[in-house]
Amino acid sequence: MKYDWPAPEERFASRLQSLTKKSLYRRLQAPKGLDVSSNDYLGLARDDRVSKAMVSSLTAGLDVGSTGSRLLTGERRDLEAVECRFAQWQQQEAALYFASGYQANLGLMSSVIEAGDHVISDALNHASLIDGIRLSKARLSIIDHLDSHQMEQVLQSNEGPHWIVTESVYSMDGDLAPIESYARLAKKYGAGLLVDEAHATGLYGPQGQGRVAALGLQKDVVATVHTCGKAMGLAGAFVTGSKNLRSLLVNQARSFIYSTGPLPVIAPALEASIEVICNDPARRQQPIQMAQRLRDRLIEGGFEVGGGGAIVPVILGSSSRAIAVAEALQHRGYDVRAIRPPTVPEGTARLRLVTGGHLKHTDIDRLASDILDILESL
Repeated sequence: MKYDWPAPEERFASRLQSLTKKSLYRRLQAPKGLDVSSNDYLGLARDDRVSKAMVSSLTAGLDVGSTGSRLLTGERRDLEAVECRFAQWQQQEAALYFASGYQANLGLMSSVIEAGDHVISDALNHASLIDGIRLSKARLSIIDHLDSHQMEQVLQSNEGPHWIVTESVYSMDGDLAPIESYARLAKKYGAGLLVDEAHATGLYGPQGQGRVAALGLQKDVVATVHTCGKAMGLAGAFVTGSKNLRSLLVNQARSFIYSTGPLPVIAPALEASIEVICNDPARRQQPIQMAQRLRDRLIEGGFEVGGGGAIVPVILGSSSRAIAVAEALQHRGYDVRAIRPPTVPEGTARLRLVTGGHLKHTDIDRLASDILDILESL
């Protein structure tokens, strides 16, 4: 077939070549080595209690497939039950399960925020939040990362209705949003507060509910989003809030309406994951403690590192340098990946290290030693 413009394959090849020159070309790579990069914070992706719940449900005759969207033939009592259990855990009226965190944020933002509303969004918010806000056709103000003072200035200088959109723990740096300040501003200016708890669920709060619960702010948020593919060890995401919010999402969230329902076996596995998290506080604390140990060891070795929670960002600057350090660590037996733009801002390519609950003190000390040794040799 002839085209009046460069053929699609030529365009594809040109763009891929450009990515390669910039050290931004990516390949799919199966995990290999000691895991220091996945989001399986608590090790529940391999927990016997979670897997047995899934296998038992299949043995008992639960369907393998959902057969359709949940508004057609994909609804299941087990799924509705785990939504009720999740809402109870979060001390909210209701919860709705989405196939992924991306779909949850896309559906939430594009449904509750209306065209003409005003949204204040952090400069480092996740792509799923950004894309959902774009779909809402709202007016958008982007504030500097975690700058509550600038947020108030923006609230003062713009007409509402206002929405504040934030993550509670930021995925690339592990830093914590000032949710208490945001809640205060939301009350003062009559704004709705939407919080993505993706990297907080399972690690913070009296029973691992997240940072909103840890701060006692459940009544101060319109909605929270909790992904299940991180500390919960599974897949999908819950949006929690009022019963009216849930009904609105069922009726208007396109990412929910037009998606095939989840595999029915996910429901009993989610129930099992919730119970493990609720009843094992030591397990919840270990990843954060291990991350602090890694920070301390790197700082003792002369490398300044920040971050918070269970995420330790080792910022290396250029993409090529991040790739070189990641490859050197892979050769020493670690499963670690270079994080490059556009996932992070230009000039901040890095290793994003995650200290899951499977790691021992000796693993952390050896990892720090190997990083410092590799950095010294480059």
